[in-house]
Amino acid sequence: MAGDPQLLSRLSRLLAEMAIDEKALTARAEETRALLAKWRAESALGRAELMLVAANLHGYYTALETLCERVARQLDENVPTGLTWHTDLLSQMQIEVPGLRPQVISATVLDDLHELRKFRHFFRDAYVLEFDPALIRGHAERLERIHGTVASTLARFCAHVDRVVKALAGSP
Repeated sequence: MAGDPQLLSRLSRLLAEMAIDEKALTARAEETRALLAKWRAESALGRAELMLVAANLHGYYTALETLCERVARQLDENVPTGLTWHTDLLSQMQIEVPGLRPQVISATVLDDLHELRKFRHFFRDAYVLEFDPALIRGHAERLERIHGTVASTLARFCAHVDRVVKALAGSP
């Protein structure tokens, strides 16, 4: 017996949209990892490659935040507002909501994600595009270090939503 068709549709769409966000996260992480490997081998990157690393850091965090906004809107029905909404969204996503959803972000990576969020804010507001290579490299290494945890936590979350979708659809 099938469940609520509107809820089924909403959750199915959420899964499809999250898959797009996860693909972007993975692409940005893989490209950053490759550039870091080159950086380690050559001990420096050219300006264009440095800018590409910075853009990947921006894109990674933006994809993650977009995914979190989708969850907040579709499941929690509460997207934070106000001056601190970016930090509040991360905090909201690291909390399991019993009976509704597991955590979306592991608390173990929360501090690192806040650092990437701050960099993303800096990147968006930078009008002089001269970055400190050490700063960029530190953030790139941060992304490399936490991506596995982010990806596995998201995979568990998506598996949960998928089970709910299948139950609503009456699938085994």
